[in-house]
Amino acid sequence: MTDLSNFRFDVGHARKKGAAGMRRFDDGRMWVDQEYASELERVGLASFDAVMNNASGRLLRSLPDRENWRLEVTRGGRRHVLFLKKHRVRSIAERVRSWIGARGGATAGRVEADNVAALKQAGIDTMRVVAFGEQASGGLSQSFFMTEELRGFAQLDHFVRRRFVPAAERTRRDRELEALAASVADVASRFHAAGFNHRDFYCCHFFIQELASRRFAIRLIDLQRVERRLWLRGRWIVKDLAQLAYSAPRERVGNTLRMAFIKRYLGVDRLSPADKRFVRRVLRRQSAMQRRLGPHP
Repeated sequence: MTDLSNFRFDVGHARKKGAAGMRRFDDGRMWVDQEYASELERVGLASFDAVMNNASGRLLRSLPDRENWRLEVTRGGRRHVLFLKKHRVRSIAERVRSWIGARGGATAGRVEADNVAALKQAGIDTMRVVAFGEQASGGLSQSFFMTEELRGFAQLDHFVRRRFVPAAERTRRDRELEALAASVADVASRFHAAGFNHRDFYCCHFFIQELASRRFAIRLIDLQRVERRLWLRGRWIVKDLAQLAYSAPRERVGNTLRMAFIKRYLGVDRLSPADKRFVRRVLRRQSAMQRRLGPHP
């Protein structure tokens, strides 16, 4: 995984990693997209403390260690919606680092910004990062991650339910739905081939925009838990695909389409014995999720 310690302090290195236009703020505690810098300064969000203490906008979710916010700003005469994650984590590890004067560990905001850069470098489209920042001291790790709304996109499961009729009502093959499944399979295949696993590879983290007949733009989001492994990857790939299969709308995505998806993902026209064993592993994991969690909403 990219070392973001250089990414934060060396703009030239950041450009190489796909983060051109990021500008250092607040003594290196945060970085801001150059195009948003003046607007964040105008609304008083040009420092790490200001972002972490900000209470404007709409609070979407509050957990003991994380808050999710929806903000609105104006850039270029247009209203833009931003999404902000704030993280505050106390841990023994951070306390020990503070006692011995060691550098803080990777924060959640830093990890997600790092993952966006790494995925873009691998040719996988995701979110536009507006700003991110971090600070660790006294056993408390604080960070934030701010992104631009994916305007015109919808999460995959919602898009499928709105755009396509249930399988039981179809009188012929739905070529557009097949094209969408193939596009999602291509993204999943590239993602895993590049060494990544997501750990939350549900339909709600694929965002879709229909461009033309049988053409779709896809963005992969929620990258905080993404990992890049060199060894022992099979279990995590199986988990990713089981999560995706479990969360696909069953009334619209039937077995024929699921089989077409896995063939496209594997890049084969016919499943080999090894491919079939792999598919059975995915199905067993999906069935276990179904028993434990019940039907996906």
